Amino acid sequence: MNMIKRLFLFAVCAICAAAFVFLPSCEKKAPEQDLSDYGSISITSEPSGAEISILGKTLPSLTPYITNPVPSAMYIVKFAMDGYEPAWLPVTVVPGRQVEAHAVLTPENATVIIDSNPSGAHVQMNGKEIGDTPVLLPDLALGSYSASVQMQGYTRRDISWKVQNGRPILINVPLMNNIGTLSLTSDPDAAEIEIDGRTYGNTPFSDFFEQGQHQILLTKTGYKPYEKTVTVNRDETTEVSIKMEELPGSLAIESEPAGAELFINGVDYGVTPYKRDSIEAGDYTIRLSMDGYDTVEQVVTVHPGEPMNRSFTLDSNLGTIILSVNPPGMNIYLDGKFVCRTESEAKSRDVSKRVTLKNLTSGEHTITMSNKHAKPDVKTISVKVGKGRTVQLPEFSFWLPDTTIVLKNGSKYTGRLTDKYSEDSKRISFRHSAGITSEYNRDDIRDIIRLNIIDAE
Repeated sequence: MNMIKRLFLFAVCAICAAAFVFLPSCEKKAPEQDLSDYGSISITSEPSGAEISILGKTLPSLTPYITNPVPSAMYIVKFAMDGYEPAWLPVTVVPGRQVEAHAVLTPENATVIIDSNPSGAHVQMNGKEIGDTPVLLPDLALGSYSASVQMQGYTRRDISWKVQNGRPILINVPLMNNIGTLSLTSDPDAAEIEIDGRTYGNTPFSDFFEQGQHQILLTKTGYKPYEKTVTVNRDETTEVSIKMEELPGSLAIESEPAGAELFINGVDYGVTPYKRDSIEAGDYTIRLSMDGYDTVEQVVTVHPGEPMNRSFTLDSNLGTIILSVNPPGMNIYLDGKFVCRTESEAKSRDVSKRVTLKNLTSGEHTITMSNKHAKPDVKTISVKVGKGRTVQLPEFSFWLPDTTIVLKNGSKYTGRLTDKYSEDSKRISFRHSAGITSEYNRDDIRDIIRLNIIDAE
């Protein structure tokens, strides 16, 4: 018998003997064998509990397991366990020894593809973005998984799946359109719009939104902000018409000069300055009147939520006449009424202080200057006064004797002492009439008599 035949017969005998050894023993006791050329195998795995096969025969126990004595030879041990890839491990049995066969099993993974219709939807797993569809998830271990698929304009879909083995899994998610129309109008229009915290221009407004609740906020200067939660339904138009509430304005009126009588829409509101902190928006007729000034009337507009501050300068409708009437002691009458008596200017006995006639209505006025002791004793003039104008009249002079001097020789003269006169003067300067002046030695004067020149009003 050649060598090849011998090796084949030996292998067949070894396999038969091994099969006999690995099989469960019968109740009938087998005859004793020579075990000097036998050994055993300690079979373990990580994790434990794997099914064991040798030479195509499945052993009766799971790992860990120790075989009965088997002929010394090389054996192939197969490990199999749900959720793990199968493993094969060669082991050589040595006579009289226990050899070890230990396998670390690799978990089975699968590839998962998530797609959507339409594609481009965002996919989240465990709160984290993992990409837009189609999404490839390689090497997912066995187990249960879930994710969310969402896309603007479509209803969010939550999906779940289970990886049971290493076979690839394709998950196709059909998305449903969830778009509706939101239309906003306001009174007044041009209100600024915020929807869900985002600015969208001004009313009137219409655009597409996802179905569900949306928070709208309308603002406009002078009006109370308006907030409302609205619901948009798929394939429907939600119309919202909003009447905004006006905020009150304020009104402040001043005048120059102050103290003008104020009328608002014909109602007396006292005198300027005036302020009202809360007043309904609208048009108001303002009228200001004051003695000596032209009446002012104007319409002002108070806008919602805004201050209206107006200042008016009143135009005087009165005039002024300024006149100089000499000498002191002349009576001044205006339109027949006594005004004053001219008073002496400190610098000269013959010059009077100027007379100012104020607050004269525009038009013709009569001024009378008189004193029964004067020459002439009366003078009347007409003066035309324009609104707010001042008229400066030329100087008016009268001859009004106020002193009599008596000389020692018996002569007596009536006239006026000049500005040179003083109690200590050696010579007395005396004016007999307008333009005629004489001087006398004090020693020649017996008496200086002051006349009463006051003319009763």
